[in-house]
Amino acid sequence: MSAGKKNQKVNVPTLLVDKDVISYGNSFICTRNVSLIAISEIPANRSWIVALILGLFGLYSQITSESGMSIVIISILWIVGVAIYNMNRGDNLAISLNSGSTLYFHCKDRVFLKRVLERMIESIKENNRSTYTISFDRCTIHDGVSIS
Repeated sequence: MSAGKKNQKVNVPTLLVDKDVISYGNSFICTRNVSLIAISEIPANRSWIVALILGLFGLYSQITSESGMSIVIISILWIVGVAIYNMNRGDNLAISLNSGSTLYFHCKDRVFLKRVLERMIESIKENNRSTYTISFDRCTIHDGVSIS
Protein backbone atom coordinates (compact mmCIF):
# COMPACT_ATOMS: atom_id res chain seq x y z
CA MET A 1 0.00 0.00 0.00
CA SER A 2 1.41 3.35 -0.92
CA ALA A 3 2.09 5.76 1.89
CA GLY A 4 0.01 8.53 0.33
CA LYS A 5 -3.26 6.61 -0.03
CA LYS A 6 -5.63 6.91 2.88
CA ASN A 7 -8.39 4.77 1.35
CA GLN A 8 -7.53 1.90 -0.93
CA LYS A 9 -9.85 -0.45 -2.79
CA VAL A 10 -8.35 -3.93 -2.87
CA ASN A 11 -9.56 -6.35 -5.54
CA VAL A 12 -8.70 -9.85 -4.37
CA PRO A 13 -10.83 -12.99 -4.56
CA THR A 14 -9.85 -14.29 -1.09
CA LEU A 15 -8.50 -13.35 2.32
CA LEU A 16 -6.65 -15.82 4.51
CA VAL A 17 -6.97 -15.21 8.24
CA ASP A 18 -4.29 -17.21 10.04
CA LYS A 19 -4.32 -16.54 13.75
CA ASP A 20 -3.35 -12.84 14.03
CA VAL A 21 -2.42 -12.29 10.36
CA ILE A 22 -4.77 -11.37 7.51
CA SER A 23 -3.13 -12.05 4.15
CA TYR A 24 -4.27 -11.21 0.64
CA GLY A 25 -2.35 -11.40 -2.61
CA ASN A 26 1.28 -10.65 -1.76
CA SER A 27 0.40 -8.53 1.29
CA PHE A 28 -0.56 -9.09 4.90
CA ILE A 29 -1.93 -7.21 7.90
CA CYS A 30 -1.13 -7.99 11.51
CA THR A 31 -4.44 -7.85 13.39
CA ARG A 32 -2.73 -5.81 16.11
CA ASN A 33 -2.59 -2.99 13.51
CA VAL A 34 -6.36 -3.08 12.91
CA SER A 35 -8.48 -0.49 14.67
CA LEU A 36 -11.89 -1.17 13.05
CA ILE A 37 -13.56 -3.74 10.80
CA ALA A 38 -16.94 -2.78 9.32
CA ILE A 39 -19.20 -3.03 6.30
CA SER A 40 -18.93 0.24 4.44
CA GLU A 41 -18.97 1.94 1.08
CA ILE A 42 -15.79 3.45 -0.27
CA PRO A 43 -15.95 7.20 0.45
CA ALA A 44 -17.48 9.24 -2.34
CA ASN A 45 -15.22 10.95 -4.85
CA ARG A 46 -15.69 14.69 -4.39
CA SER A 47 -13.54 15.85 -7.29
CA TRP A 48 -16.72 16.88 -9.12
CA ILE A 49 -16.39 20.18 -7.25
CA VAL A 50 -13.09 20.87 -9.06
CA ALA A 51 -14.74 19.84 -12.35
CA LEU A 52 -17.60 22.25 -11.70
CA ILE A 53 -15.17 25.11 -11.08
CA LEU A 54 -13.28 24.13 -14.23
CA GLY A 55 -16.57 24.14 -16.17
CA LEU A 56 -17.45 27.61 -14.92
CA PHE A 57 -13.98 28.79 -15.91
CA GLY A 58 -14.57 27.21 -19.34
CA LEU A 59 -17.86 29.07 -19.73
CA TYR A 60 -16.15 32.31 -18.84
CA SER A 61 -13.25 31.50 -21.21
CA GLN A 62 -15.67 30.75 -24.03
CA ILE A 63 -16.46 34.45 -24.14
CA THR A 64 -12.81 35.37 -24.65
CA SER A 65 -11.45 32.35 -26.61
CA GLU A 66 -12.46 29.22 -28.49
CA SER A 67 -10.78 26.82 -26.04
CA GLY A 68 -13.51 27.46 -23.47
CA MET A 69 -15.89 24.94 -25.08
CA SER A 70 -13.34 22.11 -24.82
CA ILE A 71 -12.84 22.94 -21.14
CA VAL A 72 -16.62 22.76 -20.60
CA ILE A 73 -16.78 19.37 -22.37
CA ILE A 74 -13.90 18.02 -20.27
CA SER A 75 -15.58 19.17 -17.06
CA ILE A 76 -18.89 17.56 -18.08
CA LEU A 77 -17.16 14.25 -18.83
CA TRP A 78 -15.31 14.50 -15.52
CA ILE A 79 -18.55 15.05 -13.59
CA VAL A 80 -20.25 12.13 -15.37
CA GLY A 81 -17.28 9.86 -14.60
CA VAL A 82 -17.33 10.82 -10.93
CA ALA A 83 -21.11 10.26 -10.76
CA ILE A 84 -20.74 6.77 -12.26
CA TYR A 85 -17.91 5.96 -9.80
CA ASN A 86 -19.96 7.19 -6.83
CA MET A 87 -23.01 5.13 -7.84
CA ASN A 88 -20.93 1.92 -8.10
CA ARG A 89 -19.07 2.01 -4.79
CA GLY A 90 -21.04 -0.95 -3.38
CA ASP A 91 -20.60 -2.79 -0.11
CA ASN A 92 -17.13 -3.57 1.14
CA LEU A 93 -15.39 -5.12 4.10
CA ALA A 94 -13.59 -2.05 5.43
CA ILE A 95 -10.48 -2.72 7.50
CA SER A 96 -9.20 0.45 9.15
CA LEU A 97 -5.59 0.39 10.27
CA ASN A 98 -3.98 2.20 13.18
CA SER A 99 -2.09 4.31 10.62
CA GLY A 100 -5.38 5.92 9.54
CA SER A 101 -5.54 4.07 6.22
CA THR A 102 -8.55 1.94 5.30
CA LEU A 103 -8.57 -1.06 2.97
CA TYR A 104 -11.85 -1.87 1.20
CA PHE A 105 -12.47 -5.46 0.08
CA HIS A 106 -15.44 -5.52 -2.30
CA CYS A 107 -18.18 -8.14 -2.15
CA LYS A 108 -21.46 -8.19 -4.04
CA ASP A 109 -23.39 -9.77 -1.14
CA ARG A 110 -24.04 -7.69 1.99
CA VAL A 111 -25.49 -10.71 3.86
CA PHE A 112 -22.21 -12.56 3.27
CA LEU A 113 -20.23 -9.57 4.57
CA LYS A 114 -22.29 -9.78 7.79
CA ARG A 115 -21.29 -13.45 8.10
CA VAL A 116 -17.64 -12.44 7.58
CA LEU A 117 -17.91 -9.88 10.41
CA GLU A 118 -19.47 -12.50 12.71
CA ARG A 119 -16.66 -14.95 11.88
CA MET A 120 -14.00 -12.32 12.54
CA ILE A 121 -15.59 -11.40 15.88
CA GLU A 122 -15.68 -15.09 16.81
CA SER A 123 -11.99 -15.38 15.92
CA ILE A 124 -11.09 -12.35 18.05
CA LYS A 125 -12.99 -13.84 21.01
CA GLU A 126 -10.93 -17.04 20.56
CA ASN A 127 -7.76 -14.90 20.93
CA ASN A 128 -6.98 -15.27 17.22
CA ARG A 129 -6.27 -19.00 17.40
CA SER A 130 -8.20 -19.94 14.26
CA THR A 131 -7.36 -20.15 10.59
CA TYR A 132 -9.95 -19.63 7.86
CA THR A 133 -10.28 -18.50 4.26
CA ILE A 134 -12.80 -15.91 3.08
CA SER A 135 -13.73 -16.13 -0.61
CA PHE A 136 -15.34 -12.89 -1.80
CA ASP A 137 -16.01 -14.14 -5.32
CA ARG A 138 -17.76 -17.35 -4.13
CA CYS A 139 -19.18 -15.85 -0.91
CA THR A 140 -17.87 -18.70 1.25
CA ILE A 141 -15.87 -19.07 4.44
CA HIS A 142 -13.78 -22.23 4.91
CA ASP A 143 -12.06 -23.28 8.11
CA GLY A 144 -8.37 -23.84 7.52
CA VAL A 145 -6.47 -22.92 4.39
CA SER A 146 -8.54 -23.30 1.23
CA ILE A 147 -6.63 -23.61 -2.02
CA SER A 148 -8.72 -22.74 -5.06
